[in-house]
Amino acid sequence: MVGNNRGKGRATLHPDRLPCSLDGGFLHGAYNLCQKFTFSDNATLIRERTSIPVPTIYSWGVAADNPLGLGAFILMSFIKGTSINRLLRDSEAAVDTRLMREDISDRDVESLFRQMADFQLQLFELDFDRIGSLPTPNTGFSVQIRPLTWKVHDIIQTGGVNTFSDRTRGFSTTTDYFQYVVGQDCEQLIRQPNSVAGPCDAERKYTSFQILASLVPEYINERYDRGPYELVCDDFGLANLIVKSDDDLTVVGVVDLEWSYVGLAQLSASVPWWLLQDRPINPEWDCDDHQPPDVAVRYFRYLEIYKRVLEEEEAKRPGHEKKEMFNLVRWSEDFGSNHVGIDKWKKRRWAFDPEEVGAFVAEKTSQLEGYDAELIG
Repeated sequence: MVGNNRGKGRATLHPDRLPCSLDGGFLHGAYNLCQKFTFSDNATLIRERTSIPVPTIYSWGVAADNPLGLGAFILMSFIKGTSINRLLRDSEAAVDTRLMREDISDRDVESLFRQMADFQLQLFELDFDRIGSLPTPNTGFSVQIRPLTWKVHDIIQTGGVNTFSDRTRGFSTTTDYFQYVVGQDCEQLIRQPNSVAGPCDAERKYTSFQILASLVPEYINERYDRGPYELVCDDFGLANLIVKSDDDLTVVGVVDLEWSYVGLAQLSASVPWWLLQDRPINPEWDCDDHQPPDVAVRYFRYLEIYKRVLEEEEAKRPGHEKKEMFNLVRWSEDFGSNHVGIDKWKKRRWAFDPEEVGAFVAEKTSQLEGYDAELIG
């Protein structure tokens, strides 16, 4: 935007360079900073008609394309409504959390889950023949095959370790991709100097990741090992929704789909992490004396609501009489609950060569001591 100090000017990034002015202050998410502009030609911004209400994108580019010098950007239509993230979270909680408030009625929960199920079913119908970055037929923008996922970005951001490997190499099967994902954790453990808290933690993480890697073939749904592959968004959950108002939970917008790529059917149709809006990796989900957290009871109750509405919504869709997505979600639940018992895990853990484990623990302990000394120094 070029203009004056009153926030008025002309949008250099808009394809029609319309006159515009700032509207309100900055909005932000975990990985973005947003500013609303109002265009003064009184024209209605037209967006593409889709059953999933995503905003229209008018312009976008990488940092080198931004004449304002503010980094990568997207210019898109504004969706008027209320953020579900704001409505569902407890604004008076002692600790800031996305965890859904307990006073949200089951009726409202079911309404949101039913709309989410409809969106997921539509995405599940978009079949692809390979795993990787989304194709770009409209823009022709060159992208590498290996996708930018939330996981690989988080490892780079928090651990300083690039686990992409060769981004020009794709994956021929679901098995290949799962092995790559587990390999990212192993690589971070090895290359990040402070990836362990001490010798016991180093031994535990090393053996756990080795066991997990050995179990990958057993976690594959053979029907989907060679596709079809589906559209996956790692961060797609309730917080992505914009509804009409505080009193009307009709979804009018779906936003922040930056971690999208062609991925596995098993990921697209697995038991959702977002049923309580919060990720199960946050403190509220920690076990106390090996007992499940209090939120687990709510999660599994909401899971039953989700499965019911998903089955009902899928049954309404032409050609979905076999309930393919519902059955895959149910398979992921049953498989994850029953497949690997604690006894089996312990048996594999103690099968490792003590010298191999000891050498790794010694190396990581040395790295940690060097890292701590560098911080102090």
